[in-house]
Amino acid sequence: MLRSTSRISKVAALSATALLALTACGGDDNGEGADNGESGDVITVGIAGEVPYSYLNDDGDPEGATVALAERIFGDMGYEVEAELVDWDNLIPGLNAERFDVISAGMSITPERCEEAAFAEPEIMYTTALLVEEGNPHDVQDLDDVLEAQENGEDITLATLTAGIEAGYSTDMGLDYDGVGSADEGIEMVQGGRADVFALTAISLTEMAGDADGVEVTDPFVQEIDGVKQYGAGSTVFRQDDTETLDEYNEHLAQLKSDDELGEIIGEFGFTDAEVPPEDMTAEALCAGDLESLQDIEE
Repeated sequence: MLRSTSRISKVAALSATALLALTACGGDDNGEGADNGESGDVITVGIAGEVPYSYLNDDGDPEGATVALAERIFGDMGYEVEAELVDWDNLIPGLNAERFDVISAGMSITPERCEEAAFAEPEIMYTTALLVEEGNPHDVQDLDDVLEAQENGEDITLATLTAGIEAGYSTDMGLDYDGVGSADEGIEMVQGGRADVFALTAISLTEMAGDADGVEVTDPFVQEIDGVKQYGAGSTVFRQDDTETLDEYNEHLAQLKSDDELGEIIGEFGFTDAEVPPEDMTAEALCAGDLESLQDIEE
């Protein structure tokens, strides 16, 4: 296979014509998506503004753990990589509308999402944390505490990403919550007093809220629902008919895991060995919602 030099470049304010041109590099009417890369081929990835997964840096260029992973794997597959910043809620719809070829944003693998798209094997495990007003006036440490406060009649408002995993937790637990389109919006809601709590992946909150005024982040936790700890992981997302590219991607990902390089790549962005999924954690199990098999994972 011919290989091109991998590069990441920002795709901003694309016209419909430009989007179609880019998408054509990664898909065709045969449903094979992005074919094996030849020198100069481009694959477009949809990213979200969530530090440290995928975001735009101060220079306006895409950066983050999943961006670096996409650059490495798709580069090895023979592609040049271009990234488009997309609102979280529009990632899967944009993928299926062929606005871009894959999603590289650390998206959690859930049964509901697996009905809409195809996930690579797990790449990054995650925990949850809460952003609260400085001093944590409601004394909440996890979503159970938020639920208890709401059931006791406290005036406490919870915010989550509309399409985030925390929204799913909140729905399953019977919590009242407001959906937001981006992590920045959630942080601003707590800072502005429009929400008391914003739930998000712990590492994202720690990174994004580190310099934010008037707020603090709780310790990370794994939420438990009906006695089952909600272990999970995120990975790169493909269209369901793009099996050829997905299979090749998984082969390269498996090699990185085998060579202990996955942890090195994501470690540059603050992730630790604890966030590298164990070998026996599979996309198939997470898509099936089989969390029982994950209950012995050490936190």
